[in-house]
Amino acid sequence: MERVRIAIISDVHGNVEALKAVLQDAANEKADKYIAVGDIALKGPGTDICLALLEELSPLTFVLGNHEQVYKDFLDGKSFDHSIKRQMIKQLVEYDYLFLGEEKFRYLATLPKKVSIQIFDTKIDVFHAMPNSVSFPIYPTQEQMYFDEMFMQTEASVAINGHVHRQSLRRTEDDQLIINPGSVGLPGGKNSRKKDNLAQYALIDIDETGVVDVHFKKVAYDIEAEIAFARKRGLPFIDIYEETLRKGQYLYIDSQIERSIRKSKEDNQNGV
Repeated sequence: MERVRIAIISDVHGNVEALKAVLQDAANEKADKYIAVGDIALKGPGTDICLALLEELSPLTFVLGNHEQVYKDFLDGKSFDHSIKRQMIKQLVEYDYLFLGEEKFRYLATLPKKVSIQIFDTKIDVFHAMPNSVSFPIYPTQEQMYFDEMFMQTEASVAINGHVHRQSLRRTEDDQLIINPGSVGLPGGKNSRKKDNLAQYALIDIDETGVVDVHFKKVAYDIEAEIAFARKRGLPFIDIYEETLRKGQYLYIDSQIERSIRKSKEDNQNGV
């Protein structure tokens, strides 16, 4: 019986070395097709390179993530002044724009929130967080109602999302499948007790009967090379990026951002 193996890629966040390692591993695993689940963009130094690497593979889907949504906010002229985190994001958006250029930047900003595909008889919905939201976090331990809600207006039997940087497999009350492949480029958030600096993705095998295997993978990559590339490219808030990757803990929080800004001002004053 014919079978298709699909590599699910989410939350790359401009981390070139992590994505290269994942794509090499997926090739070694003989992935036939690819699904991209949003947040290719922001925080890492190579959104443009990551997009190009994925485009070479002609993924079945590209969908809008909350970080691509920020690109749209930027193009729409929305304010980034109401929080220190948004001020940081604006600097990172401007940085990405320089490397992406207008056309690719606008392409990412206007991706659809949800894409529906079909493999054999299996219908799959792909979205970053929820079908109607790119930013509502659905953690693996969330109440059942949130997973059931994903299928309220669809004929799909499988949903694929990302956003929370956690690998997980859940089912609805009607036995529909929800797969989160985890994060390629950045570790889990502040509520994650386990520190993890491996790149995460998932493989699914589908045949005429449906999904027959789901395999979650974690792949080591060259963190030092990624940090060196970020420094070479002049990534804003490089100190947070470096510490996040090395510690395997998501550190883009207000206290760290404030510390980074202070350090940058001191370095400028000292001529560093």
